[in-house]
Amino acid sequence: MLKKRIEWIDIAKAYGIIAVVFGHALASGTTTNIIYWWHMPLFFIIGGFFLKPIDATKLAHWKKFFNKRIYRDLLIYFIAGIGLILLYSILYNKNWDYLINHLSRLLVGGRTLNLYTSTFWFVNVYLLSITAVTLLISTIKSRIGQLIIVGLGLLLSTCYDKIDWLNLYSYQTMPWNLDIVLIAAFFTYIGYLFFHTNWHWIEKPLSIAILISASLIIIWLYVNQQFSFEFSMKSHLIQSSEPKVLMLATIPLIFSFGVMGLSALTSKLSSGLLLSTIGRHTMIIMYLHGALLDMAEQAGIENVAVKVTIALVIPMLLALLKQPVVRRNRLYLRG
Repeated sequence: MLKKRIEWIDIAKAYGIIAVVFGHALASGTTTNIIYWWHMPLFFIIGGFFLKPIDATKLAHWKKFFNKRIYRDLLIYFIAGIGLILLYSILYNKNWDYLINHLSRLLVGGRTLNLYTSTFWFVNVYLLSITAVTLLISTIKSRIGQLIIVGLGLLLSTCYDKIDWLNLYSYQTMPWNLDIVLIAAFFTYIGYLFFHTNWHWIEKPLSIAILISASLIIIWLYVNQQFSFEFSMKSHLIQSSEPKVLMLATIPLIFSFGVMGLSALTSKLSSGLLLSTIGRHTMIIMYLHGALLDMAEQAGIENVAVKVTIALVIPMLLALLKQPVVRRNRLYLRG
């Protein structure tokens, strides 16, 4: 792991979260479909960057992994979930039955989460995926073997449409969208593999030009109806005119790496500082943007750009305002 922070990673996360917010602010259509191809895969790819093998036979190593990679996100997941469900209940004057029903959904997670917690499925699948990939790279030493396993998982995910044998809160789903890990683990492992090999190729102008050109060609072909492809990880929606596994293993990766290449270029520009700041506060934006978009609509704001700006800026300001308080508390505790 490199000690120096790599700025383009934060910028890539910023592009990803901006795409997430735009995707939820826009009505469904061509632009939304294209955004959905890559915005979630990008986050899972980046999530794999800093994974490393552990001694899977030692409980102490798993405890350290849990404390470092799982505990904090899990705690925030429940705190933010409870807060947002309470907020929705107050704003829409919901009764106790609604409140109890939706609070209990935090335990089940996945597709059962909706309204202000609709994006929380990402945390469920992210935590499961980094655990699964850490287990994989810790027990299977051959990279070819690792790639075969995640590839077979991706193939299996395309062999069915929905989990039709299990209903939770009227949704055909598994707890925490467990089956989506078949897809997410593939992208997470690709991120691990990329970052633990010679990843600097992503910063080279020729690589960036090839990736961006390939992305633009794919968009042109799609817009001109040369192929069809719809992909939504949360709902396990995979519809394609071509073999599904081929589309999942190529298009999201081409776009995600194209965004990373573009981020490497952006890091050299003055605008990179703002994007880098947004990227450092991705999770608070992920948690709050659904509520903020809804409240903006309730306030009569219809302009998509204005709504997106509100959903990005307010969480970032809250995070920036919190930092001095956290620093003061740490100093007080040390004193």
